[in-house]
Amino acid sequence: LVECPDCAGRLLRVHATADTWSATLVHRVSCPRCEGVITLPEDVAPGDLVTCCGHEYRLTLEFGAFAAEELPR
Repeated sequence: LVECPDCAGRLLRVHATADTWSATLVHRVSCPRCEGVITLPEDVAPGDLVTCCGHEYRLTLEFGAFAAEELPR
């Protein structure tokens, strides 16, 4: 993971193949309880669950950005 100095704190995941380099945007969300930042895995999808602060949150995707929402009780 590499932080882009020109991209307002965005992280990039850098990949190397036999003869090329490529980079993809790393998605991150804020924890609804502690405001900590959760770095999401590369294969993340809307509806996946993430854990922080001992609680699980469901990921939503709106306008190209993920958000962590508390599960209904």
